[in-house]
Amino acid sequence: MSVEDVIFMMEENKVLVFKAGQEEYGVHINQVVSIERIMEINTYPNRPAHVLGVITVRDAVIPVVDMRAALSEGTITPSDTARIVIVLVSGQEIGLVVDAATDVIDVPLDIIQHPNLIAEKDISYLRGVAKCNERLIILLDIETLLEKTTNLDELRNIKNEL
Repeated sequence: MSVEDVIFMMEENKVLVFKAGQEEYGVHINQVVSIERIMEINTYPNRPAHVLGVITVRDAVIPVVDMRAALSEGTITPSDTARIVIVLVSGQEIGLVVDAATDVIDVPLDIIQHPNLIAEKDISYLRGVAKCNERLIILLDIETLLEKTTNLDELRNIKNEL
């Protein structure tokens, strides 16, 4: 168990729930900086397909990741409900484009299950699955997910290069 897992379990267990594709995911609320409406994303050359580009929010240049693509579910289609969830990961703000940011909920620790999943890929970014009022919410370790799908060092260096 990592230090982040211990902190996750010790603190109040509020998560921001968002949709990417048909699934609902949750990230710990302490990692969420803000939720923004979709805005113009500036692209740059030679980036991974799921890194859409960068945005500027409150004078900060923030790299933006398509969460559907990062989770192998296609790509986000712009809509009225799509949002950019700004998270803080290792001291770096990163934007996550999601289909919708639905709500903030309390997830009691005793309802989080850790199913034994057979996976072809590394799924260490899954903290567990919570069944909340007939909803299945996949709880993510967003730092591990971004490290597995995107080079975090590359994302950190983007604003320095622009």
